[in-house]
Amino acid sequence: MKRIIIVFLVAISVMTFTQVVVPLPIFSVPDFDQRNGIIEVFYEVLENNSTISVTVVFRDEDYPCFLANILYDVYRYFRYGRIVDIETFYLHLSAEGTVTVVEFPGVFSGDHTFKDTKNLHGSASFTATEITFIDGRPLIYVNTWNHMFGVRASFDKKYEKMIFDYPITRGGRLEAERKYSWLY
Repeated sequence: MKRIIIVFLVAISVMTFTQVVVPLPIFSVPDFDQRNGIIEVFYEVLENNSTISVTVVFRDEDYPCFLANILYDVYRYFRYGRIVDIETFYLHLSAEGTVTVVEFPGVFSGDHTFKDTKNLHGSASFTATEITFIDGRPLIYVNTWNHMFGVRASFDKKYEKMIFDYPITRGGRLEAERKYSWLY
């Protein structure tokens, strides 16, 4: 019986120490978008621990024109089954678990400013040399009203709010959609 308990404890210890340490990002958002802030971040370790999917759930996204925003919310409710905004990007890791590349497929802000409304969904990848890190965590900027990301701020940094901590859930985009959309 002692051997079984010892083997069990050793197995638990090994599993605890071999888990991947996930370098989740720090987000920089303009303080005037705080009402639509981050309500949850889902992460999923993929591809033999070499990639992390990061899915960010925002309370809402407000179209810059108040009247158009009402119609936009109705459209999103029926099109996506939700009002919350869900965006996903990827962190590619080295064998040591450090971020080597951040990939923004369809969620890159480019040079757009916060209130721009056309052609906002760009794609880009950035290597570690192009990214700012704070304590090993990449700094990701939320640059537009519809929460497109970048590695540089396109808003005036005097309005910057840094978000270090947020609710975290293990899972990917599908889990986020299932939780927040009535279509899933």
